[in-house]
Amino acid sequence: MMPTIDRRSLLVATALAATLPRGAAAQSARETLTFIEGSDFDSLDPAISRTRSAEILLTLMFQRLVRWKDTSLSGIEGDLAESWTTSADGLSWTFRLKPNQKFHDGTAVDAEAVKFTFDRLRDQRFGSPNRSLFTVITDIKVESPLVITLSTAAPMAGMLEVLSESSASISSPAAIQRHARNYGRNPVGSGPYRFEEWTPGERAVLAGATPEAKFRRIIYRPVPEAEARLIELEAGTADIATGITPEATARVRANPRLKLAVIPSSFQVFFELNHKRPPFDNPRICRAINHAIDHKTIVERILGGFGSVPDAPVAPGVQSYQPQTPFRFDPDFAKAEFAAVYPGGFNEKLVMWTCSGRYLKDQQVAEAVQGYLNAIGLQTEFRVWEWASYQQTLYRRQPGSGTGYGSSAAHMWVLGTSIPTADWRLSRRLVTGQSANLGGYSNARVDALLNGARSELDPAKRMAAYHETNRILWTEDPPNLFLYNQQQIIAMQRGIDNFDAFAFEIPLLNQVTKA
Repeated sequence: MMPTIDRRSLLVATALAATLPRGAAAQSARETLTFIEGSDFDSLDPAISRTRSAEILLTLMFQRLVRWKDTSLSGIEGDLAESWTTSADGLSWTFRLKPNQKFHDGTAVDAEAVKFTFDRLRDQRFGSPNRSLFTVITDIKVESPLVITLSTAAPMAGMLEVLSESSASISSPAAIQRHARNYGRNPVGSGPYRFEEWTPGERAVLAGATPEAKFRRIIYRPVPEAEARLIELEAGTADIATGITPEATARVRANPRLKLAVIPSSFQVFFELNHKRPPFDNPRICRAINHAIDHKTIVERILGGFGSVPDAPVAPGVQSYQPQTPFRFDPDFAKAEFAAVYPGGFNEKLVMWTCSGRYLKDQQVAEAVQGYLNAIGLQTEFRVWEWASYQQTLYRRQPGSGTGYGSSAAHMWVLGTSIPTADWRLSRRLVTGQSANLGGYSNARVDALLNGARSELDPAKRMAAYHETNRILWTEDPPNLFLYNQQQIIAMQRGIDNFDAFAFEIPLLNQVTKA
C-alpha cells in the first residue's frame, strides 16, 4: 500500500493560509522550520536518551560546558564555559562559566547546576545508560557560583571530548526536581530553543528562546516511510527530510523546488552479535560469518552506491580509523568454518532483529543478510521493529539473562553508531560490563588497551592503543557482523540555505536559514 501524507495537516495548513492577510501565510512559513526523518526518540532527557534523533533536538535546547567548533571537528570551544585550565598532573579541570546565563525556566545557569547535572549522571541509582562516560569524574567541587572543578583519579586525555557529548548537556535542577521521572517529556535547558510540546510518534515542537534562534518554531516529525518523506517535501509540508533512498535521488534532482545534499557519514551499520550464546560465543564463527556476506553487492545494489564496504571496525571520519583488508565474500569458507566448529551442524534457529527506517535501507540490507545466511545452511527467524520499541527492548536490563539486557532474546540485531571519538565509540560497547555492551562482548586485551588509552596523555601512544584495538576487532575477535558505512542523503526545499551536518549525522538546524 502506498504511503500517504497526513491529509488532516494539509487541510489545516490550507485553511489557515486562507484566513491570513495577504503575505502572512508566506511569513508564517518562513518563521517555522519543519524537519522530518525516519525515527522517533525515547526521551528528551540528555542523561537518559540514547538516540541520535533526540540528539538533534537536544543540541537546540541545551548547552554544554564545551562544544565542537565545526563539523570537521577541528577543535573544541567554550559553550557555557568561557575558559578552563588543567592542573599540572592532569587530574583536575577547572571551568569558569559565562556570567548572567539563565535556563528557560528563569533559574540561573551556575556551578551548582553543573554539579547537579554531573552528579545525577554519575549516580548508579539513577541508572543513566550514559553513566560509564562520566564515571571517570571522581569529585566535583563548586569553587564559586561561576567556577567548578572536575577531578579524576587518573589523567583523562579525552575529558573535553566527553564534555562535548550531548549527554553532558546541562539541565535545570529546578525542572528535574519539579518533573522527576517525567523530565524526559518536560526538558529545560538554556539553548537557543525551548521545549514546547511532544506527542510521541507524531511531532515535537521547539520555540525560539534566545536571539540566536532563527525561527519562531522548529517542528520535528518522525515519518518512518522514505517515500512518505519525499512526498511531504514535494507537497511543501516539510522543509528538510533525511534518509532519502538512493533510488529517489534522481527524482529530487529533477524537481526544481528541491535540492539534494550528500554528506559523508561516520556511521557504520552492523549486526551486533550475542556473544553469550552459541554460535557467536566463538570468535572463529564471528569471523566466519563476515565472509558469508557480499558487502560489495549490498553497497552497489541495495544502497545504490551511497555507502562503502567496511574495511575497519569503525568508519572513515572516526578518530581511530585505519583501513585494513575488507572481508572477502567466501560463503564456502564460512560454511566450512561452521562445519568445523559444529560437526553435526548448528541446528538452532538464528533470531535476527532489525529496525526499519532508522538507517539507510536497514530492513532491506537485513533481509539480504538473512538470505546469505540461509545460503550457507543456517536457519533464521526474522523480526522487524519500530525504532523506539526496539531501543527500549535492547537496553532493558534483565539480570541473569546472559547479556543482562533485553537483547538476550536474539542472536543478532541491527544497530549503527556514528560517534567520532575513539574512546566513547569503542569503550561504551566493547569494554566488559559497560552500560551499552548489549552483546556481552568481553576480551581482556581489548579492555586493557581501551582503559589504558583513556588516561594516556601522549597522543601517539594513545592512538597506537586504538589502532591495536581495531586490529584485534577486525582480524581476531570481531564483535559484529559488519554491513556498510553509510552516507547522509538529505533533501530540502530550494529556499533552505546554510545547511550543514556533522559526520555523526547531527544537522546544525540552528544555523539554517529559509527564504
